Amino acid sequence: MTGVRQRSTERVAVRAAALDLEGSAIVVGAAALVVGAIASLPFFWGRSLPIAGPGSLSQFAALAAGVVGIAAYIVGRLWHRDALTPFGGRADRPAEAPAARRSLTRPALFDTVVIALAHGIIAVLGWLVLGAILADGFQDATVYALSATVLAGVAVGFSAYVIFLSAARMDLMRLSTVLAVFAAFGILAAMLSAPDPHWWEFHLSALGMTRSVSSLTFNLTLIVAGLMMAAIARYATDLTGVDPAVRPARLRVRVCLILIGLLLAGVGLFPLNVSQILHNGSAVGMLIAFSLLVFWVRRALPEAPRSFFLLGYVLFGVIVLAAVFFVTGYYVLTATELIAGVVVFAWLTVFLRVSGAAARG
Repeated sequence: MTGVRQRSTERVAVRAAALDLEGSAIVVGAAALVVGAIASLPFFWGRSLPIAGPGSLSQFAALAAGVVGIAAYIVGRLWHRDALTPFGGRADRPAEAPAARRSLTRPALFDTVVIALAHGIIAVLGWLVLGAILADGFQDATVYALSATVLAGVAVGFSAYVIFLSAARMDLMRLSTVLAVFAAFGILAAMLSAPDPHWWEFHLSALGMTRSVSSLTFNLTLIVAGLMMAAIARYATDLTGVDPAVRPARLRVRVCLILIGLLLAGVGLFPLNVSQILHNGSAVGMLIAFSLLVFWVRRALPEAPRSFFLLGYVLFGVIVLAAVFFVTGYYVLTATELIAGVVVFAWLTVFLRVSGAAARG
């Protein structure tokens, strides 16, 4: 009977914590909706706005949602009333018991800012893409000022609501999704907005070589995604309670993750037309670090399923095969770069999820 009563008490605590979090998210979203609507009035008053493009409804909503989204993420971390750490906190403890996630209590302001920036950029790109789709569906349509104000407020409020919940429940499992969505949105937006529709005839790096919004989006995506990877390397290779025999391997994996992040940021920081040596060196170095990581991770994470290690070997083989196809002239450089990039990000996403699952034990 005591065990049944204890489990019932735990369920009540979990439900109360979940409802408390949802209530806080609603308040944050409602406040953001009001702020977004009020801020849009001076821009929309007396005008009929296009759905997409310069000076449009989607452009304003995207920028406002991005700014408010960054603030909502930081508020979501502070909601725990703990240090500014990317994971752990009040909401995690009741909701995740008895299989609690490892709480990381060391201050990590840089990590929080980088992840918050990623959430803000996702909000910007998401609303811009949605606006472009709606503009194609409603050709030559305009939106009156009052309707635009309401829609902008709703977009900002919804973004703040979702991002606040993401921040309050953040862990390695969710962060892997954020990283994948951020990279996909950024690269896709850069491709769709490229001034030269035939950029793919050259190489993937051509997206970052022009003075356009497309190049800015492409390079900024690589820089922020790289900083995110470098920032979370410490948490993906947590040494708390680790067998001393495993520590050296886990530290090697941490170094590889940090190198991959910094080198990825270097690819965006040094476009091909700025420095060919630094750009190509960063790209090749990233692939080398990834190759080492695939073969070192078994010792660092021995509890991972065998399918995870097999996946790494297969994906490494895919990169090698793509390189052979490029050398023999079967693939163009763009296809080889896309395959390598997708493979690396796919494996890193799975690694973060496996590492997060292992940390729950």
